[in-house]
Amino acid sequence: MIKDNLKRIGRMFGIHLCSTEHFGVSVEIDLSRLTAYDPLHTIFDVGGNFGQTALRFASAFPAATIYTFEPVPTSFDRLKDAVQRCKNIKSFNTALGSKSGTAVMNIMASSGSNSILQNEAAIGSVPVQIETIDAFATSNSIQTIDLLKIDVEGYELQVLKGAENLLTNGQIRYVFAECTTSIDTESPHTSFFDLHYFLEQHGFCFVSYYGESFRLRDGCALGNVLYALQSKLPERAAGRTLNIA
Repeated sequence: MIKDNLKRIGRMFGIHLCSTEHFGVSVEIDLSRLTAYDPLHTIFDVGGNFGQTALRFASAFPAATIYTFEPVPTSFDRLKDAVQRCKNIKSFNTALGSKSGTAVMNIMASSGSNSILQNEAAIGSVPVQIETIDAFATSNSIQTIDLLKIDVEGYELQVLKGAENLLTNGQIRYVFAECTTSIDTESPHTSFFDLHYFLEQHGFCFVSYYGESFRLRDGCALGNVLYALQSKLPERAAGRTLNIA
């Protein structure tokens, strides 16, 4: 109980007490360990939905400014209400992609599954604005994105392609993105293998995987992966680390 209270108080001030050896349990704790001596200052939350992740990151990294992007008007209204008291969260009613313009967002029964990609299960659609990360960063004088979180139901690679300049110049430190290990080309989620190849070509290395669901009979997993720009990784993480023998 005392240890839990100390950890809770520490998190209020942006301090994480870490003795764990394993990565992959909590992305917030893992990032806190990796950035203990070079904190996160700018976070992009692409696919903001109702603000769940933005609020999580605001609590874990109170010194960071969080830019959250949600293109669907009804979801964006709920997001604004949820984050209005958090001064370090800035919300934008736009999608991010490989080029600026407009697109049709397919509306699903669950708002978290809304996607620009075609889906036969869609119950409606709505036009949305799209901007690139590069253009947004330039217009808002953002030099570095310390953490780029992407959860856009299969559109992750298009979001990354819209950040080509920042990626090429080493101005994005960490990427946290949803993907699947399925080899089914009809899957509504981005392939881990495609994501890995793209990020590896831009100097990133795999850090950890955070599972959400599994389809055991064909060995398919859905979850989120954390990648780091290898040139900016610290030599060691805070807390104890279990190394591969």
